Amino acid sequence: MRRFFIAAAIAILSSFAAKGADKNAVDIVLGPWIQNVTENSFTVLWTSSEKVLAWLDVDRADGPTFYQKDRVRYYQDIVGRHYAGTFHSIEVTGLEPGTEYRFRIAGQVVEDEDSNAHAIDFGPQKAIRKYFTVKTLDSKADVCRFCVVNDIHANDARYKALMAPVKREDVDFVVLNGDMVSAVKNIDTLIKHTFVPMGELAANCPVIYARGNHEGRGADWYLTPKVFPTPTGEFYFTFRQGPCAFVVLDAGEDKPDNDVEYSGTAAFDAYRAKELEWLKGALKDPSFTSAPHKICIIHIPTFKDKGSWYTQKWITENFTPLLNAAGVKLMISGHHHRYILKQPGEYGNDYTIFVNSNEERLEVVADSHSISLRSYSVDGTLSHSLDL
Repeated sequence: MRRFFIAAAIAILSSFAAKGADKNAVDIVLGPWIQNVTENSFTVLWTSSEKVLAWLDVDRADGPTFYQKDRVRYYQDIVGRHYAGTFHSIEVTGLEPGTEYRFRIAGQVVEDEDSNAHAIDFGPQKAIRKYFTVKTLDSKADVCRFCVVNDIHANDARYKALMAPVKREDVDFVVLNGDMVSAVKNIDTLIKHTFVPMGELAANCPVIYARGNHEGRGADWYLTPKVFPTPTGEFYFTFRQGPCAFVVLDAGEDKPDNDVEYSGTAAFDAYRAKELEWLKGALKDPSFTSAPHKICIIHIPTFKDKGSWYTQKWITENFTPLLNAAGVKLMISGHHHRYILKQPGEYGNDYTIFVNSNEERLEVVADSHSISLRSYSVDGTLSHSLDL
């Protein structure tokens, strides 16, 4: 686990959240970033430069100051105790749909936890003086707006250029549709290449992550779920924003489990079979079935042609019938590093398949009647457009 916190040794150059303005500030190494946003909760994650008992002060953005006596503090609790460490993941619950909240990070540095097994000595409270804000999802919203990037493979320059035009007020969330890195050799490097190029957008806007096949590779692959918590605890889940119900799926690796590349460690066939059983029930949830538009987000798309590999064929044969029966209208994918559009009926699919290029940002706006898709290149040129 030491690799998990290796960035603490090279902290300042990696940080994209500003430090506090005074000596009482807690140094953030990486983050914060926002995950697992629902109508009544969200999770804030970050790493700190020293071991800290951390908490979040949270209030409505239009509410009173944080100095009110009855404000709620949120801690990271693990089996009955507040966690003190350098990797922080704090869930905020009990919120209202479609409401903007502000939060700040505070804490006390651990000064001595070895001298007494029954007690910990803490330093004085330290706080980041800067506020961050996040808005919960809202199934009753009139419009759903989001953008998508994928297959960045740690190309920070291209990633920054694609995300630079995105303003927090213009999107409900950002979708990272897999392969943000080529392998998870080090978990801090994954965080750095996934969230740092987004700038402060990552600290103020929900991020929806769909795992790509490359994030299942590298020495720290098993730590990836800690960075991207989800409502189900898996890389497949559903959520709702306004007129759109989303199902996020995980195709796993793209080759058979017995491929020499995986050194006998792959078990994706069983993983996908479990996911398939989950999908049968998830698509029947009233929050999903009642939505005017049903959208699937998955890194590898469900079509098979001459060049398709093992997994792409499997998900086409197994996921497609369920998605068809559920009335899915649109699938957004990546993986192929180029723009591909598959119309309904081409591969047994009743839905449109939009494969976004790795060099373009896809912007989607949906109301109860239609879905508008526009993709833009690094220089801001409109590359492709589609209206459904």
